[in-house]
Amino acid sequence: MKRALALLATLTLCACATGAPTSLHLALERDARRDGFRRVAVLTDDYWYCYPRTHEVIRIPRGFETDFASVPYFAAAVFDSVGQDAEAAVIHDYLYAVGEPGQRERADAMFLDALATAKVDPLRRKLMYEAVRAGGGASYGAPGEWRFVDPETQKPVKAPPKPRTAVVTVLASCTDLPRQLPRLKLMAALPRF
Repeated sequence: MKRALALLATLTLCACATGAPTSLHLALERDARRDGFRRVAVLTDDYWYCYPRTHEVIRIPRGFETDFASVPYFAAAVFDSVGQDAEAAVIHDYLYAVGEPGQRERADAMFLDALATAKVDPLRRKLMYEAVRAGGGASYGAPGEWRFVDPETQKPVKAPPKPRTAVVTVLASCTDLPRQLPRLKLMAALPRF
């Protein structure tokens, strides 16, 4: 049943990065590890994001599991975690999962900027940002945040080694991402030694 629900709920969301040719491909499911009410998702394809302020490119790999904006069940009626802010939440979850030392404030700033790019209402954007600033510290870099799931079976798999940084390259401009994407995908496919 869980697998069928996840497959039926597979959705494609448009990328929030300027010039990004990729889409955010997710399979949704209920989070059985917690309260069973929250939705989590697994990326069914790599997602590439170019941060407009610095032109840094982040690759979120296929199989990464996200709980979006970590909205508790009692607030789900007010904040839909799979709405307009989904891409920003996935990017933020990945930055927190990597947990690059000394970069939490930067991860939160990227989240705020991604929410603005997605045209999330300014009040909601500010509330979400303040919430992660106030309550996200314990999750930053925590081992339980680095979770991977097989998108086909929806079963947990051994997570790949954590990268030292979420940034895979820096471009001259985010509009270069479509042109650079084949090279970046090839680099991501090569084994790491």
